[in-house]
Amino acid sequence: MRQAPFQTIPRQDPWKDHLLNLLHSFEIPCGTLADSVSTSVAVYCREFHPGGVQRADLVLLIARAFCAVNERAAAARVLGSSQPHCRHIDRWLEILSELNRFPALLPYFSLGVIRPADWAGARLDRMWTLDFDRLVLSDAERHEMMLYRSIRAIVDNMFVFWDATDGEGVLGLKGLASLNVEKQTRRKATLTAKDDLLEYIADLFLHQKKQRDWRSIPSLLNLDL
Repeated sequence: MRQAPFQTIPRQDPWKDHLLNLLHSFEIPCGTLADSVSTSVAVYCREFHPGGVQRADLVLLIARAFCAVNERAAAARVLGSSQPHCRHIDRWLEILSELNRFPALLPYFSLGVIRPADWAGARLDRMWTLDFDRLVLSDAERHEMMLYRSIRAIVDNMFVFWDATDGEGVLGLKGLASLNVEKQTRRKATLTAKDDLLEYIADLFLHQKKQRDWRSIPSLLNLDL
């Protein structure tokens, strides 16, 4: 009895198949580039997001992969396909091209803690919002010292946003009052009142002006007022 030759069935990669379908929906042509981008993003998602990725984050990951190979036109097409990225494509492209900073920033983008914004009073389209109301802090982090470290860790990754304008722009701040660790009616002396936090962030930017040789520093705008 002759046996039919054994044939192996190629193992399908659900992540890669899904990404290729997404690229097709973005009108990115099939080919080596699309295949390479879908493969690299699939590897990243399997390793760091085994439970799944929100579509908005996936759009940023795909656009970042295109930026990594200097295909900014393709990245712009991906960003332009969805909300909220289509409103501030140039700013997203600048940040996505800063590949060293992006992994640290992605969780804050996902939560909406950091996002581009518009302000009619700004001369340049260079406003970002830092929304502390959306920041999830553990009980251990709600200590003055840890809180200041957390704020600095976030803001340290944001300075690059204003390098292209030599420090000119706006940082809108929301939810500063929510970071006050003293919740009792009888208020004690703390360093986490909104005015203290605003002053601390202002000092961080002033220091960076010297470090980065900016001509100016971003204006801080309390959006809760």
